[in-house]
Amino acid sequence: MKKQLEYWGVRGLLGLSRLMPRASLYALSELIVERSYGPGTRRHRRILEHLRIAFADTSEAQRERIAAEYRRQRAAFFVETVLMLTGRFDYEGAVLNLEEARRKIEALKERNERGMVFLVSHYGNWEFLAQFFALNGLPGTLVAKEQHKSPLIDERIIQPYRRSFGHRVIERKGALRAIAKILKNREGVGMHIDQMIPPPNGVLIDFFGKEAYASKSMAQLKLRFDPLMVPIFAVREGREKFRIVIREPVEYRAEGIEDPEEKIRALTQRYTDILLEQIRKEPAQWEWSYKRWRRP
Repeated sequence: MKKQLEYWGVRGLLGLSRLMPRASLYALSELIVERSYGPGTRRHRRILEHLRIAFADTSEAQRERIAAEYRRQRAAFFVETVLMLTGRFDYEGAVLNLEEARRKIEALKERNERGMVFLVSHYGNWEFLAQFFALNGLPGTLVAKEQHKSPLIDERIIQPYRRSFGHRVIERKGALRAIAKILKNREGVGMHIDQMIPPPNGVLIDFFGKEAYASKSMAQLKLRFDPLMVPIFAVREGREKFRIVIREPVEYRAEGIEDPEEKIRALTQRYTDILLEQIRKEPAQWEWSYKRWRRP
């Protein structure tokens, strides 16, 4: 019953949002985020704890500034998601480097001989990023965790929205077999590189100087199928404005490392280091409330 009420509540809010001016949506979102993530809340304490790990050499005042900017970014993400779900988002007009991004996507298509794994993360607006690629000829398979807290919202709102762009969504648990088939068909799959995945499917890597678990899957796919491993980001440059970052495919194969587990760890670390580089450039755009360093 609770899950049904949540679903109909979200449906009602989405319907109401269609009638609201953008300025009102942003004001409401900023108010909600401030109440949920602002000073004095449990989430705020967690965010500061994580920022102390990542930026130990900065002052507390600087970390508070990052946390405040994070809240503004979070509020923008919520509004953008609502606009996308209600058909009010301009996917092409939102991209500041549109022609450059399109050229790079076409170059990836030409190089695609073994399938592609897009290394994505909870940075900027990852939902928008997936739809932008789909609109430019690269829909893919999205690997996602089954939603137990809000299954009706996921099943009846989020997944139909993603499928409308040509994406397929597969459950993260046991996904490797399905991904292998996708790569053999020279198609693309999007996988998050910043999630905590416990053993036996996770491996310890260095994340901002502290050990954290990360998924082995991307390294395993690289070693077995040698797909293009492409880090991508949608970096927010303002309200509903983004710069699409498409990094060169990572060809590193941990040559010279004999131990299989150490080879997987080295590959996973290489992919993580690319994310770390991006976070350091625009730290407020990563999802700092996520319990990245938790242990199983």
